[in-house]
Formats: sequence, structure tokens, C-alpha cells
Amino acid sequence: MIRRYVPDDLDGAAEVFCSAFANPPWNEKWDISHAADRIRELMSAPQSVGYVYDDGGSIKAVLCGRVLTYLHGAEYVIDEFCVAADIQRCGIGSAVIDHAYEELSEQGIVAMALMTTRGYPSERFYIKKGFTGNDDMVFMYRAFDK
Repeated sequence: MIRRYVPDDLDGAAEVFCSAFANPPWNEKWDISHAADRIRELMSAPQSVGYVYDDGGSIKAVLCGRVLTYLHGAEYVIDEFCVAADIQRCGIGSAVIDHAYEELSEQGIVAMALMTTRGYPSERFYIKKGFTGNDDMVFMYRAFDK
């Protein structure tokens, strides 16, 4: 069942996060505590809206995002989206994105936006779901000096 994220989903969502990003191509070694901190931070703003795939009380996918005002209307900015490693490529991710799209569009949200890594499976997934790239935009990053 796909439903809105609630704070009680945090532990299960953190487990999914660790599972999903531990595998190629990400190979990120998140521990549960840090993953829970990240999800808690993302979902703590008044604008935060999230979704989970709940399989009989077990969270198998989590979508974290925020509804933010832009010139042409409110957009849903996806901060994190992951599906448990053992059920990826089974249609769960598509179902969650489609559910969020339908629910948010009914609420007057005009677009979804996100960042992902070029060439990763996630890019192909989002293209399949109707997202397009924007060659006029660039992601920029500056680390703080130690």
C-alpha cells in the first residue's frame, strides 16, 4: 500500500535508505543513525511531503520531498527516493512516483523536480516516468575548508 509518510515510518525508511544506497552504482555505506537523521531532516519542514510503500507494516520504499513555491506555481522537489534493494525493478518505484504524481497534481502542484546522477539507473528510471533534463542548469558544490 502506498501512503503518506508519517514520523513513525522513520526507522523503516532509514533501513530502506541504507539498503538501497549500499549497492552499485552508489556503494554508499550509510549507518541507520545517519540515514534516520537525513530522513528526519528532510521530512521536518512544514513543506515536507513524503510517501512510503508499506508492505504489511514493513516499509519497502520511501520518497522524501518538499512542496515549494516557484514562479509558475508550487513544485514538488524530490530530495530522496529509494526502494529496498531486494525489490528494485519490480514496479514499486513506478507505483510510488505515479501515486505521488496523481495526488500532488490533484492538489494543484504543477511540476516535480529532482537531481540525479547522469548515466545512473535512476536517470533512466526518471526519464521513463516522464522527467526531462535541463541543459541550461548545472549542479554546483563547494566544500568547506577543514
